[in-house]
Amino acid sequence: MDTVYRVAGSVARVVRSRWFAASALAVVSAVLVVVVAFNLNAVTVVVDNTSQVVLTLDGNPHRALSSAGVTLNEGDEVLAVSENDVVQVNRAFDVQVTADGITTILRMTGGTVADALERAEVVLGEFDKVSLTADTAVSAGMDIQVDRVEYEEYTETEPVAYTSTVQYSGSVARGKTQVKQAGQEGVKTLTYRKCIENGEVVGTELVSEEITTQPVEEIILKGTATHLPVSEVPYELELDSKGQPVNYTAVYSGSATAYTNDRGLAGNYTASGRKAGVGVVAVNPNIIPYGTELYIVSADGSWVYGYAIAGDTGGALMSGHCIVDLFFETWEECSQFGRRNMNVYVIG
Repeated sequence: MDTVYRVAGSVARVVRSRWFAASALAVVSAVLVVVVAFNLNAVTVVVDNTSQVVLTLDGNPHRALSSAGVTLNEGDEVLAVSENDVVQVNRAFDVQVTADGITTILRMTGGTVADALERAEVVLGEFDKVSLTADTAVSAGMDIQVDRVEYEEYTETEPVAYTSTVQYSGSVARGKTQVKQAGQEGVKTLTYRKCIENGEVVGTELVSEEITTQPVEEIILKGTATHLPVSEVPYELELDSKGQPVNYTAVYSGSATAYTNDRGLAGNYTASGRKAGVGVVAVNPNIIPYGTELYIVSADGSWVYGYAIAGDTGGALMSGHCIVDLFFETWEECSQFGRRNMNVYVIG
């Protein structure tokens, strides 16, 4: 038993000695060195196009950044590639997106214009225009403009002029004209498309035009007949083979002239108060009273004025230079008639 106590005392003295303490510290340090050596990692920190290697005991990338003295800004992206022991920092930058009058500032570390529009919640319409293509890589200070574009179509109409043709007819008295077919304007429909950018019209183009109503051609008959009356008799009147009335109360033969109110050459009303027009002729009312019904034709029947009412007068008639002044619609008809010898029959 005493021996045991002696051994125990000797051990106690050794433990309390400085040599033992130093030996124990050395052992602990060696163990720590071994532990650190097995767990220490060399991490490459890449930021702002530069890289540096830092040593870290764990895989937390943020501790590696802290060891490298790297400060993160708002929006910066940290990428840790564990198999290569690389920690990469992608610096965020501002990208501006303007659409619908609203400007949005985005913090981005990369991507494309399409990504920026998605983040800004901008949905593009079919015809909208973007200042940059969708696959353009974003960069610091980039300004992306979106123009809202839409198209609207509308129609307008305009008249289409009708054409006019002249046909010569033996069924119409020479010098007279007759409308065989009245002309009518057509309708053309034009379709336009206007381009509207951001609420304002920036351009208009003609898309199509179509004649939706065809014009109707005017057809004028120009008389060539010499035996047809200029003024039709409003009732049955018997004529002989030379075109002279069979029944009449008096006949006056002599020089006949022509007049018209075309081009303002005469008034619209006659001396008797009647409205001037074809079939109202000027006479000497002392010989042929106003209101007398007449039938006027050349002696050979080659010129037929036809039915007339005495309703006007003039100086040449009162002086006896002519027996009748015939009214025509146009100056050209008057010129064509000129002065001729005519028979003036009193028929009523």
